[in-house]
Amino acid sequence: MTQAKPSKRWVAISLLAALVLIMTGGRWFYHGQKRAVRQTVAENLTAIARFKAERIADWRGERLEDAAVLVEGKSFFAEGVARFINDSNGIDARRIRSRFRSLQVHYHYDDILLVDSQGRVRLSTAEGVPGFPGYLDALSEAFRQGRPIFTELHTGKDKPAPHIGIVAPLFSQNGSAKPMGAVILICDASRFLYPLIQSWPTPSRTAETVLVQRQGDGVLFLNDLRHRPDTALKLRIPLTETDVPAVMAVRGREGVVEGTDYRGVPVVSVILPIADSPWFMVAKQDAMEIYDEWHFRSLLIMGMLAALLVGLGALGLVAWQRNQKWHYHALYVAEARLRASTERHSVILESIGDAVIATDDRGRVELLNPMAESLTGWSEAEARGHFLKEVFPIINEQTRAKVEDPVVRVLREGIVVGLANHTLLIARDGTERPIADSGAPIFNNQGEITGVVLVFRDQTAERAAETALQESEHRYRLLAENSLDAIWTMNLELEFTYINQAVFRMTGYRPEEWIGTRLQQHCDETNFARMSQAVIAEMDRGLQGEGVVFEAEMFRKNGESFWVEIHGKVIFDDNGQAVGLQGVSRDISERKRAETERERLQGQLSQAQKMESVGRLAGGVAHDFNNMLGVILGYAELAQAKVAGDDPLHADLVEIINAARRSADITRQLLAFARRQTVAPRVVDLNDTVEGMLRMLRRLIGEDIDLQWLPEGGLWPVKIDPAQMDQLLANLCVNARDAIDGVGKITIETENVHFDPRYCRDHLGFTAGDYVLLAVSDDGCGMDAETRNHLFEPFFTTKGAGQGTGLGLATVYGIVKQNNGFINVYSEPEAGTTFKIYLPRHSGQAAAEDPGAMADLPRGNGETVLIVEDETAILKLGQTLLENLGYRVLAAAGTAEALALAEAHDGRIHLLITDVVMPEMNGRQLADRLKITNPELKVLFMSGYTADIITDRGGLGDEVHFVQKPFSRQELAVKVAKALGQLEGR
Repeated sequence: MTQAKPSKRWVAISLLAALVLIMTGGRWFYHGQKRAVRQTVAENLTAIARFKAERIADWRGERLEDAAVLVEGKSFFAEGVARFINDSNGIDARRIRSRFRSLQVHYHYDDILLVDSQGRVRLSTAEGVPGFPGYLDALSEAFRQGRPIFTELHTGKDKPAPHIGIVAPLFSQNGSAKPMGAVILICDASRFLYPLIQSWPTPSRTAETVLVQRQGDGVLFLNDLRHRPDTALKLRIPLTETDVPAVMAVRGREGVVEGTDYRGVPVVSVILPIADSPWFMVAKQDAMEIYDEWHFRSLLIMGMLAALLVGLGALGLVAWQRNQKWHYHALYVAEARLRASTERHSVILESIGDAVIATDDRGRVELLNPMAESLTGWSEAEARGHFLKEVFPIINEQTRAKVEDPVVRVLREGIVVGLANHTLLIARDGTERPIADSGAPIFNNQGEITGVVLVFRDQTAERAAETALQESEHRYRLLAENSLDAIWTMNLELEFTYINQAVFRMTGYRPEEWIGTRLQQHCDETNFARMSQAVIAEMDRGLQGEGVVFEAEMFRKNGESFWVEIHGKVIFDDNGQAVGLQGVSRDISERKRAETERERLQGQLSQAQKMESVGRLAGGVAHDFNNMLGVILGYAELAQAKVAGDDPLHADLVEIINAARRSADITRQLLAFARRQTVAPRVVDLNDTVEGMLRMLRRLIGEDIDLQWLPEGGLWPVKIDPAQMDQLLANLCVNARDAIDGVGKITIETENVHFDPRYCRDHLGFTAGDYVLLAVSDDGCGMDAETRNHLFEPFFTTKGAGQGTGLGLATVYGIVKQNNGFINVYSEPEAGTTFKIYLPRHSGQAAAEDPGAMADLPRGNGETVLIVEDETAILKLGQTLLENLGYRVLAAAGTAEALALAEAHDGRIHLLITDVVMPEMNGRQLADRLKITNPELKVLFMSGYTADIITDRGGLGDEVHFVQKPFSRQELAVKVAKALGQLEGR
């Protein structure tokens, strides 16, 4: 046997190892030198950047200290500033200006301003009154934070160079922390900041320092640049250019970075944030300048390496040519052995039951055994020399796509391979057969592949049996796995043995995670006990059991609980012994939530209907009671006018009148609850209205309770009767006071709010739109749910006997509803109470002020007045009062009688006084009928409550004259005079 020479591989390996060693060494040396250069530059840049950043931070800190000392609350200077802002005192102005100028000279400020809380300049060290763009935003922020803050760097018309200001807020000296004004110190950035930034301690063609900050979606350069002048506060680069060091700085990078600067030039940079500021320092130098010297040395090194590589290549070529000779000799020996081996094994292959095909190392057929000839339809003589893909065409059974020739894969990978499932062999006559296949490489003594042997068999019978089994299993799984409900089985240990895919949608567990777990792992003890009891009861019923249906609460994978409806049944074997359980579970969480939501909305609706019913009842009772009170009050006043002041009956009549008026107040509260009292709404600023009541409210609640007022600026206007607002606040504050035992706090707040349709769908009675919130909170004893359910009912009270009428909160509720608002109550025992009232936003002008009642009693001059009232006692009283006031009176007990009197009267009827609601027609309709024949007829309406035909939910229009029953003699006199126009111009 010929001795094989060493393979050519060792030559290639040796050359490759030498090449790798040289290249690796050269690369290591190159990068090591480059790192050293970069490290030196990075240390220099870091030292320069840190020095400048610390200097800038120190300068900012010193300016903030100047500002803090200047506005120290207890200093004489601060007291003088406060007096000047309030009184503009000339002496204080000179002192302040002198102090400002001294500070300006010593610390090189460009200007120092004194502004009031609205941002108006009250004093400046510069000539004229300079503008200060951007300072108003900083002023608001300084007031909010209560400390000096910097403005942004900026330019202006009077200050084209970049400036920066320090806003020092001033607060009231009385401890209320109310903003009073501010001192603004203005610095010219070119006097200290820019020289420090732009200087460089060592010679360099490209090095520079830039100061940047984030502005919206970009980075703003704050100083002029070395390579692009006149760019301070003008150059801006978007944050999308992430390779720019300035962009890296505002995105949070820090330290040494490489990138391209604003010119697109590669640079090495050091990024440092400026302490306590939005600024970032970037010290940079062009990479070309940094690496110039090293690039020259690198070229020399690369030239030497190239020469060395050429020499190695020549040596390798000589070695390769020598190795080729030995290679061809070894190949000849291998082929001879392969021929001998093929002859030896051909007899064996002929007798194998599986089909066998052998190929050479190019995939050409060399041998087919009889089984292979039968399955392919090719004889060995016909197939020899053809490529395997011609003799052995195979496709994927499912896609009908051609399958890769297995010989090609064996030759490529040098391993045993098998065909994937669902492979069909297409015989020469077109017959298709499912096959199982495997191919293996044939190696020679040198480990080289000299061919491939392919072994395969017909799977037609196997596939038929497998298909039947799969169809049966598929039908079962189709039912189970596509069910929306969880289908499960358990053993008697309550351990799950099967569950379908629906468990993942319901719980987040995959079926393989659920199977093997126990029931008690998926619910709490209470639900497990209920389910266990149901299982035991069903097992006790034995074969007679029909299954159980019940609801239970279980846990999802994330720990969240959810409700399921379970249909379960015990599984028995042929001997009647229980062997397990099976069932179906359905997620009913949505149904449960819907039921809960329906119950909640039904409760809200029932409460609203109850309050509406109570309101109608209260309004009706108050209306009838008002009529009786009117008679009592009117006749008592008439009797009082006839009795001398020293008569014993005079004092008795005074008490009767006072009692009637107190009773009238109670009926007004009932009418307020019923939303039927007369009101005169005006467009008001709720903040102004509350502030006007603060002093009265503080006296009302006492000194032990702290009243805190938190208004929101820019409050929207609302339209409401100011008297109603006074009544509303007084009732809420008194209730809050009574809920506090000893020392406590009441807080009144205002705020603009908006309700969207989604919120209103979940809160019955709310309407989408803009509202003004008035919130009254206390830290008192709070209320339980039962008390909250009856809170707004008339005469409901938790106070002791004689301590309250129970109408305070009922009145609040009525006022809010009458003004188209909403009210919410938040309270828990021992956790205080908050009333939140929402009044609709109004856009319009404020109405003119009511001139008020007259000091003297207006009297008539014989004008004819037609009074219509279906209550006889009120009609008689009204007639008597009007005649005593000097009017000629026509009295009618109904509308028909009024029309008849008007038609029979020869002269002019100057005024109609009519009740609003009467049996035949209402007061408005009567007035319209009478104006047909008396177009100049004036009308004064009267009622115990305001009807909707005259008002919109209780609000009177400006053109309607109205008197509320019960009325006094003076009230009637004034209203009649106004209706006749006798008080105009007074």
